Amino acid sequence: MKKLSLIAAAVSAVLFVAAIPAKAAPLTSDQQDNLVKIESILEQKPELIDGLLTSLNMYIDQENKTAVTLKKYHDWLYNNPDLAAFGTDNPKLTIVNFTDFNCPYCKRLDPVLQRLTEENPEVRVVNVFVPLQQREVVGIDTNSAQYALNVWKNDPDGYMKVHDYLIRKNGRHDKSSLERVAQVTKTQMLLDASNTLKPTIDKSYQIFSELGLNGTPAMLIGDQILPGYLPYDQLKPIVEEALKKLS
Repeated sequence: MKKLSLIAAAVSAVLFVAAIPAKAAPLTSDQQDNLVKIESILEQKPELIDGLLTSLNMYIDQENKTAVTLKKYHDWLYNNPDLAAFGTDNPKLTIVNFTDFNCPYCKRLDPVLQRLTEENPEVRVVNVFVPLQQREVVGIDTNSAQYALNVWKNDPDGYMKVHDYLIRKNGRHDKSSLERVAQVTKTQMLLDASNTLKPTIDKSYQIFSELGLNGTPAMLIGDQILPGYLPYDQLKPIVEEALKKLS
């Protein structure tokens, strides 16, 4: 009897989690079939039940924490003039992109996002810089994230040119690559680290961590969190569906 009670509890937790993404929609036939399979597996291997239930509870706790974090920092993420952005100034849909100029997958995602904003004039992308791979650069008192934010704050019209050069660099930036970008874009004066930028980058790290993210890139689109790189043909329908929901 105790074994059956544990199985019922675990399957109930699975049902609850499966219903989270779309509370108004019933389970699909595939989801129903999968739940039957899960119940069968747990009946045959009851030693899995406790671990499964613990994992599901941890998942639900993180979902709840994520919802609270998004609500708490919504204005900071979506309406913050200190965060670099591109696309329309009056968006219907804003994509928040946690990114790093030294991350190879972030570099691949950036042109995808730029293409989407060009094709969808109602879309804006806000870049939240989380320089996980480069806190410091030897020989220079700044890094790629600080430099980009400094340009955004002091020379917004020249920002995208700097941004594109930083994105196109293969591998990590170093002193010479940052100086070369600054020279080409005539932004040498903005290579100096600004103390006013540290709170913005520190806050970006904090929110990134509180959302349970552990790598870049990661995007917030509508009510979804999408970790990792997505190619254009996969990201386009997600953006279109988010726009449709807002219409």
